Amino acid sequence: MSGFWNYRVIYCEGKDNESALYQIHEVEYNINGKVTNWSETGAAPFGHTIEELQADSDRLKSAFEKPVLKVVRKQRGYELVEVETGEEAYAEPPSALKGE
Repeated sequence: MSGFWNYRVIYCEGKDNESALYQIHEVEYNINGKVTNWSETGAAPFGHTIEELQADSDRLKSAFEKPVLKVVRKQRGYELVEVETGEEAYAEPPSALKGE
C-alpha cells in the first residue's frame, strides 16, 4: 500500500538541564494519513546546485504551515501527537492518492 511523506516540526522536551528543541523531520504516512514513521534525526537542506539547495530549503519551510508535533511514549512504542491539541498526528493524503 502506497503512502506519502512531508516535513513536520517536532518538539522535543528537554531532559534534566537540557533545553527543549524544535527540529524539522521527515514524517511518513499511510494512504489514510496516519503516521507510520518519522526520521530519527532532523532534516537539512541539500542540493547539487545552489538552485537545488534553495528549492529544498523552501520545501523544508512547508513544515511551518502545519501543527507542531511531539513524540509521546505509549504502552507499546511511540506516536506523534499535535502539541496544541494532544491529538494523534495526521495529514491529509494528496489528491492523487485519494483518486481525485
